[in-house]
Amino acid sequence: MEGKSEVKRMPTFFTAVILIMLIMSLVAFLLAVETYITRGNLEIMNIILSVSAIALSIYILLQVRRKPLISSLEALKVLTVIQCIRCGYKSVRNFSKGDYVLKEVGSCPKCSGTLLIHSIFREVEKKEKFD
Repeated sequence: MEGKSEVKRMPTFFTAVILIMLIMSLVAFLLAVETYITRGNLEIMNIILSVSAIALSIYILLQVRRKPLISSLEALKVLTVIQCIRCGYKSVRNFSKGDYVLKEVGSCPKCSGTLLIHSIFREVEKKEKFD
């Protein structure tokens, strides 16, 4: 695949860290529940933090294990529209560094009026639909 960079999958080490965090959160939650059962002392902060860590661990694990939405990055094609303020002559060219709207870029080839950058936009690719 020339010109395309692939999105890399999550490393095994990162998965292990998330799983360890999940296990530790489960243990902390079970200890808070056991303390409540044996002593009758409800440690609400420990329960809230444990449940939050469990939910966060599961969410992160599910998000990083999903298939990437964008499998390759492509260069965007940005275009500049140049227009004459006197006769309305239009020209489209590739964007150049330093371009901005209403910048003077020369004289009109038709009427020798002033050419200004009228707009700058990104060309949108049309995606094919498969039925």
